[in-house]
This record gives sequence, C-alpha cells and structure tokens, in this order.
Amino acid sequence: MAKQNLNIGSSANDGTGDSLRDGAIKLNSVIDELYTNLGNDTNLQINVGSPSTGQFLKWNGSQFAEGALDSLTADLDVAGNKIISSANGDITVMPNGTGDIKFWAGGTGAALTYIDGADGKLKYSNHFAATGDLPENVAHHGMFAYVSGDTTARVATAGGWKKLIGEDHSIGDLGDVDLTVGGGASDGQVLKWDGTNSYWYPANDETATGGGGGTTQNLFETISADSGSTTASAATDTLTIAGGSNISTSIAGDTVTIAMTGALGAPDQNVFTVFGTDNNSKTASSTSTTVNFIGGTGISTDVAGDNLTITNSSPNVVQNVLQGIAGDSGSYTANASDSTVTIAGGTGLTSAVSSNTLTMNAELYMQSGFSVGENKALIFGSNGIESVASAGLGWNIGANGSSAYRFTGPGVGSSDDNPTLYLYRGFTYRFANDTGASHPFKLRVSAGGAAVTDGVSGNDEGVQYYTVPMDLAAGTTYKYQCGIPSHAAMIGDLVIV
Repeated sequence: MAKQNLNIGSSANDGTGDSLRDGAIKLNSVIDELYTNLGNDTNLQINVGSPSTGQFLKWNGSQFAEGALDSLTADLDVAGNKIISSANGDITVMPNGTGDIKFWAGGTGAALTYIDGADGKLKYSNHFAATGDLPENVAHHGMFAYVSGDTTARVATAGGWKKLIGEDHSIGDLGDVDLTVGGGASDGQVLKWDGTNSYWYPANDETATGGGGGTTQNLFETISADSGSTTASAATDTLTIAGGSNISTSIAGDTVTIAMTGALGAPDQNVFTVFGTDNNSKTASSTSTTVNFIGGTGISTDVAGDNLTITNSSPNVVQNVLQGIAGDSGSYTANASDSTVTIAGGTGLTSAVSSNTLTMNAELYMQSGFSVGENKALIFGSNGIESVASAGLGWNIGANGSSAYRFTGPGVGSSDDNPTLYLYRGFTYRFANDTGASHPFKLRVSAGGAAVTDGVSGNDEGVQYYTVPMDLAAGTTYKYQCGIPSHAAMIGDLVIV
C-alpha cells in the first residue's frame, strides 16, 4: 500500500482536513499493513527490547527479537568476500563433540582434507597417480605428496620434486651412490668414494689411501699369464698355481715350489732354429744339424776358431759405369753397380737407344700432328708450332662479360670491345677462343646469318683457321658473332682487303 498521511487542515477546526471517518480509514489501513508485514495480521512479531552492538534480529519461535548470530539455518555463501577478525583476534572454527572440520574439493567432490574432531589432527590425502600429475613445484614449495606410480613420497623444492627415501628403498636410490659400477655389488664388498665422479660405489674392502680394510686382504688384484688373466673379486679369492706339462707345484709354509718332472734336455742345444737366405731357408732338426757357408762367384769362405770369414776373391768384376751425373739443373749419384740413368726428351726433343747408341731427335716444339708442306707457313700456338696454308696472323680471344669479344694479338688493343678486323686475301688467320663453350666464336656472312665455310677449319670453341679466298671481292664484310642467341651483342666486322 502506498504511504497515506492524515490531512489535518490548514488550521484547527477550519473544516479543510480529513473527516474523522476518513482519518480513521487511513489509520486502520496503516495499522493493517504494519500487522501484515511485521506480524501475523493479529500480533506484531518483532520485539526490540534492549539490543547491544553487533546483535541481529533473530526468530525465537514466536517473534523476531534481538540476539547474537550463533547459528546458520542454511549454507553460507561468502560471495567472494573474506571472513576476517578485528584487533588481531583469532578465527575459531569449533565443531560440536567429535564433528570434523572438512575442506571439500568442489561442490561435488570429497572432503580429502579435514581436521578430525575425534583427535584434532589434520588429515588429508595427497595422492597422485604419476609424477606428471604433481603440481608445479616452485609455487608449491614445501608441499608433500605421494605418487602411486612408483610408490614414492616426494617434497616440492625450487629444484623440483625430490624423492623421500623410505625403509623399503635401497641405498642405491641415493643420488651419490652408484651400485651398477663393476657389474654390481658382490658378497663382502664395501662402498668406496670416487672423487673424480663424486659418488660411492661397491668395491673390495682393502687397505688403501683414505681408508682401511679388515685383517684379511686380497693377495692380488690382477694376475696375468701368457694367455688369460684373473682379477680378485673378494678378500677370500683363491689363486691356484697349477703345473703344466712336465711341471709340478707345491706349497710349504710361505714357499711355492715349481719343479720340472720330465727329463732334462741334452747339454748341447741347437744353435739355431731357422737359418734363412735370400733364396732358401734351413730349419735345424737336431742338436747336431750343420749349416755350411759356401762362397759363390767371386766369394770364398773360411772358418778359423770361432771366426767365419767371407772374402771377395774377385774384386771389381762389375763396376759402376758412372759415379755422378749432373744437368743444367739437378744431379744424380749412382748408389749401386746396376744403377740406371734415363735420358728423357724434353720440349721439342725425343731420345732413342739402339744397342749402344743414344740418339737425340729435335722436334722444334712441333704440335702433335704437325706436317711440313710446300708453300706453307709456320705459326706458334699454345701447344707448339703449327703449319698453315700461307702467311698468317693469330689472336687469342677473350670476353667482356656477355656483351663483347676482346682480342689479344697484332693490331688490336686487348681492352677494345668487338674491334673491326681487316683480313688480307690469301692470308691465313688463327682464332684461339680462350672462352671455350661459354662463347662459341662463329664466322658468319651477316649478323645471325649463315656460317662462312670457304677456307674455314678447326673448332669455334677452340682453335679455328680462316684462309681468305683470293676470289673474294675486296670490301666484302663478314661478321664474327657469339653462337649463343642471348649473347648476340658479342659481334664485330671482318673486312676483306
């Protein structure tokens, strides 16, 4: 119901206010609303007597009266807020009797962590199936957990989850103990410290620097024979000294006696087993076997007392034919009577021996396949002297990238690009293409045209010759051009004069 006020008029008894009936109606409406909202329509159900600070209105079975909040009638939702105390006071959670204080894992989880009301102990289950299920170690530094996958408890540290060694673990689970050294521990061994690798390892208990052993020590560490060896593995190892063929062994006190049981050999023994020469050998078959030293051609032998004398009885039978030989450079000294000196041909020379005659032939540095013909001329190439049809000139051909040819030879500058060459009729010209297959040197009747063939021989990727025909008209202009289409700019004129 909306709020209603009594109209009391402008002044007393001026007739402008509510009538007694209208005022009573409004007053009854207010009273009905109060008894409806604050009571049971008959009685008010709120009774505020003498409240004190911090008290609440609480239902006592018949009405709301002042009192302390000492029980919850439904679940408490903190809605993201905290429960705090004032003035450094404690927050006490105390269940009745043997009731537990339980911490639940979510709304549908289980109370894996709780304070047992029967004994007041904090109890919890911190179990994980595998190490990969453990929480991050730094944020949970100091937390204890158990992993059922390897049945091992762990504690979280800044360096990771560290194992806790229990009574059912082995000493080998310690980080500085390695029980795998030497194939594992054996009966009677102890742990020794390895300073190099910084770990304890199983080894025999023996007196050594840094530690003492018992009263009984290994008699040996390792004993080797001509074949085989043995290494002591315990202080009670036994070394057996066994006799072989015609050998017996015995021990009396601290003495080992090794005796020969077979017959002693004859006082005279073989002075040799095998005697070898350049061609044959002799093996002694008894103590009386004799070796004879017999002289060969020009050699005599003699024995006097304990001395064997071998004499060259025919000296100077074969002598060195030379002692030393020297050339313009280098020399050679014979080191035996059958030393050989080879006289080899050099550039433009060959040598031949027939019987006792040495013949030296001068080839004048002629190119392979060289032949002399009447009315021919000579021209020097990179491999020797070449024979051409007539008086000739020659150029070595290089390239300036893929845009121009350059020539080295008479009449042109080596840095000129695509120079014009003037060729005389009846002369032979030698083109040595040093670029090879990179820029094939084509002789053409025109740019990109047919090849010039009359008087042309050789290889456009190597040496090419052009003997200009006499019947070619003066002023005729041919082209030299690279055979690779993309290098068409490598072109120049051949002008016939």
